[in-house]
Amino acid sequence: MNRLMPIDRLHYRQGFTLLEVMVALAIFAVAAIALTKAGMSYTNGVSRLREQTLAHWVAMNTAARLTIRHEWLSGHSEQQVNEQGRQWQVQLQTYDTPSPVVRRVEIKVFNADNSLDLTNSAQNPLQTLVVFIRQPVPEQP
Repeated sequence: MNRLMPIDRLHYRQGFTLLEVMVALAIFAVAAIALTKAGMSYTNGVSRLREQTLAHWVAMNTAARLTIRHEWLSGHSEQQVNEQGRQWQVQLQTYDTPSPVVRRVEIKVFNADNSLDLTNSAQNPLQTLVVFIRQPVPEQP
């Protein structure tokens, strides 16, 4: 009786070798890391865009208040405002223009709560808006 197996059965195997499994796991790990980084980048981008949008609304509201109140600003000023359930730091800087009855106002909005600030710098505003205001006309009695 011959104890040797036929050649057909020797070359027939079931399953994967350890090397094949390890290569597949390495490919999967690299793909999973890339997808995780892409997801985190997308989430950070959406959060940053939301912050900038809210800051733009704060700047637009500040510009509207300047127009409604007929304020004639000069120099530099800062104020804290509470909008959208948050504290915002608003800086106003005025500049003269060629026309003596018009001034350029630069409105910079910062997040006053540093723990929510995604820029990690107090020198980078979330939003900057430039508006032009006209000198109020004195009321006639």
